[in-house]
Amino acid sequence: MDFISLIPNICEGFPFEKGDSVLLNFWGDNGDLEILDLISEQLSKKGAIPFKLHCSKFYYEKVILNLIDNDQEIPQEYFEYLSSFKSVIDIFMYTPSLPNSISEENIPKFKKHLTELFNALTDDKKYYIQLTVPTEINALRAGLEYDIYNSKICNALSVDFPKLKADCKKKVESLKDKNSVEIFTGNKYSLKLDIGGRKWFVDDGCGDFPPGEVSIAPIEENSNGNLLVSIINFKGQIYKDVLMTFKNGKLVKCSIKELDEFFNSLPENFKVLCELGIGLNPKVKELIGFTLIDEKALGTYHIGLGMNHLSGGKNNCPFHMDFVFYCDSIIFK
Repeated sequence: MDFISLIPNICEGFPFEKGDSVLLNFWGDNGDLEILDLISEQLSKKGAIPFKLHCSKFYYEKVILNLIDNDQEIPQEYFEYLSSFKSVIDIFMYTPSLPNSISEENIPKFKKHLTELFNALTDDKKYYIQLTVPTEINALRAGLEYDIYNSKICNALSVDFPKLKADCKKKVESLKDKNSVEIFTGNKYSLKLDIGGRKWFVDDGCGDFPPGEVSIAPIEENSNGNLLVSIINFKGQIYKDVLMTFKNGKLVKCSIKELDEFFNSLPENFKVLCELGIGLNPKVKELIGFTLIDEKALGTYHIGLGMNHLSGGKNNCPFHMDFVFYCDSIIFK
């Protein structure tokens, strides 16, 4: 099973209908353009109208840096055009990064351009979808061997989308009127969350790929207690059975010294418990220490720290980190 052969199934999972205009923002090189073309083809078969934007390393190294050297900014009309799309798919052959040849003095200008681009692609959208392609560079960034990374992502992407969508809908229907959650882990730990008045979000092909979760933004000030997290991959190091303590909505202590020091170094709003998610993808069978996949596993739950203003919360910050766990029981009231 390879990624290209799964593109028809992936596109079946997208939520677009006939007549929808969809901006495909492609982070990849010229040799990768077959993937962009095949996704465009599949969308057009459904009657959706694809518009292609190619953000290659060459373009940023040779064009954007030249413009910066000439003290020339991209006109705001360009970002306004991108902002006009209500549906966007960000396709990542690799994650955007600073060009190797950039000078120190040009880094702020380059980051400003990326920020304007990101805002144009994400703000005020009906759908913003992130599709990470299982490449060797993405496997390296995930801290996994390529064969394992490719196999796990492709397996998750082979999910039966009609069934997944039905399962996600059923789960949200059963939880939509609940106001609080208590999570029991490690036979003795309890974490209470307040979710009253917040809306459940469904990721069944309209959010991060691989898909398969429903999530909600808890009330930011009202999370209290302890949670035992099954596995955390931090800077390539795997930690298991990590105890996290929350008070008035913020992480205040972590049982692993290295993690505790890292979280203590963060700004206060980065430590806000911002998300509760439920994994529903039956094609994800085990936790491997890579959150993008692990959090979709059927039978798992996850919490997030940091940003949630794009998913029904009020914490706006440039940080989001998820933690996946199994629980002894979970009670919604």
